[in-house]
Amino acid sequence: MKKILLVDDETFFLQVLNRALQSPSTEVKTVETGKAALQEVAATPYHLCFLDICLPDLDGTEVLKRIAEISPKTKVIMMTAGDVTDNMQQVIEKYAYMFLTKPFDLIQLRLLTKSIPEEAAT
Repeated sequence: MKKILLVDDETFFLQVLNRALQSPSTEVKTVETGKAALQEVAATPYHLCFLDICLPDLDGTEVLKRIAEISPKTKVIMMTAGDVTDNMQQVIEKYAYMFLTKPFDLIQLRLLTKSIPEEAAT
């Protein structure tokens, strides 16, 4: 079963993504803070993580770096509706699997998640 972690401080957005990505072969977990995301990744191997850059407690790029340390096989897709600084862009290019600008097409998102191999995330 493919495990996906969704990290965003917008509850409605998390609900929409959760519904879009749920399937019999996918387990989806949602959290609203960077600290919660780090706890999840430390406790459970995830295949894929959708991570917002703007979080209420930690900078998303810092969370990205820490996820790469904790669970290097977890593919992290960074998301934002805001501006990206040069420093953020460098971190994203180094550590993220992909970068998406909100809003994005949910059908393409489903296809993307299906294309990620279900190799062990640990």
